[in-house]
Amino acid sequence: MFIEPMLLQNADNSFDSDHHYFELKSNGVRMMLERQNGKNKLYNRNGTEITERIPELENIDLDDCYLDGELVCYSDGKEDYEAATNRVSFIQENKILQGSKQFPLTYIVFDILRLKNNNLMKEPLSYRKKVLSEILVDQDSIKKSFFIESEGKTFFEQIKTLGLEGIVAKSKDSTYVPAHRSLNWLKIINWRYGNYFITGYKKQGMGLLISELINGELVNVGLVEFGMNTGQKTAFFSITKHIKTGEDKNYIYVEPFVRCVIKSRGQLNNGELIEPIFHDFIV
Repeated sequence: MFIEPMLLQNADNSFDSDHHYFELKSNGVRMMLERQNGKNKLYNRNGTEITERIPELENIDLDDCYLDGELVCYSDGKEDYEAATNRVSFIQENKILQGSKQFPLTYIVFDILRLKNNNLMKEPLSYRKKVLSEILVDQDSIKKSFFIESEGKTFFEQIKTLGLEGIVAKSKDSTYVPAHRSLNWLKIINWRYGNYFITGYKKQGMGLLISELINGELVNVGLVEFGMNTGQKTAFFSITKHIKTGEDKNYIYVEPFVRCVIKSRGQLNNGELIEPIFHDFIV
């Protein structure tokens, strides 16, 4: 039975607290694991069953339970978000088998919702963490999430130095509320900031075409749809009406005169920005 995962709220800054756990935020694909009579059922965050796509978890040593966590793929010791999302998308048996060998997935578990017939969702996180530590032994394809207590600021600075995704602050007394976005669970992202050129915009709705100068050529790296306030939009359109170069069905193109700062969660292998957000103009 699929249980919708509990969701995270955004927080702008890290903090210290004796009332929170601070987890390393994995950069992968959210997944729920239901273990019943020694067999797995695996679900993505939308409830689609993906059991057959993840053969790495078929033979794990685990009691009957229900877990919440993140599927990650490691490349040269670092989490590869693109590889993880590609792996989960494979549905053909030969591609799944080949992918499990070339890009093996590891399930990073951060919560337990049920142990055998005991529902744990109304128990505090501190208790659920204790249960999880007792029933889950780290194995090649399934491991407990790393976390610390109290010192969130220092932890966040360490993950920034390492170039990792971010941290999650969770209240120790928080219960598990499916499909609920709670202030008890806060994600603090290690945003990457970069300077880019605006080379066009959407005709319908707000969206900026962003390009990066690479080897003397402008290369599109994504569409930015969030972050601009009303004043910035007004200023942008007052300028771009004088520098239009063309248009098609969806976009109006402009001379690359306007530069801006974009924050994102990094870049895919093809250079596309992950979750880009407008930060400010460069003047």
